Amino acid sequence: MARIRRTLSVGIRTLFAVLVLSVLSPAPDAPVGPAVTFASFLSTLAGQLRVVIWKSQYTVTLYKGDLPVKTYRAVFGRGYQDGDKERSGDRRTPEGEFYICTMNHSKRFYKFMGLSYPGLKHAEHGLRTRMISRFEYASIKKAIDEQQPPPWDTRLGGAVGIHGRTLVDPSASRLITSMNWTDGCIALDNTDVDEIYSVVSLGTPVTILP
Repeated sequence: MARIRRTLSVGIRTLFAVLVLSVLSPAPDAPVGPAVTFASFLSTLAGQLRVVIWKSQYTVTLYKGDLPVKTYRAVFGRGYQDGDKERSGDRRTPEGEFYICTMNHSKRFYKFMGLSYPGLKHAEHGLRTRMISRFEYASIKKAIDEQQPPPWDTRLGGAVGIHGRTLVDPSASRLITSMNWTDGCIALDNTDVDEIYSVVSLGTPVTILP
């Protein structure tokens, strides 16, 4: 019996020591959370998000206020050398001040961020040169004033946006950002499109420079 009592006493003391150590010992480090996303990072910066596209530099840059945050490689319309877009079918990328007016997934272009082309200056030029009617001009102006998608079915053209490409042949992926291949849109690598798509929204300003 004495041996049993001693054994129980040792066991109780051991259990008590374990309980004390468990209370007094520091807790293990909490697991590290997921990396801060790019969108979360941008939200910590002051200023309005905007997109600046330089055709001559083949770049798309995200700005927060006046701070350039990240730059991506881009390519443009096959009519790049001919300057600003003027009409449907000229394969030029437009220049000027726009905003994102549509956002959708696309079977052909992966993700598509439509731009508010034709802008007011393009509509004014179209009216002067009689490419569009006064009614079409008024429709474009109304859409711009209300930050809506302008008509894309006039002789000025439309459906210009920022997008990637869904490829059947993976070996052709290098062509996306190595040559001007679009009909006037701004094309980027799909991973870059993912990042931009995750932070912009309808109404985000977009400036396209020569």
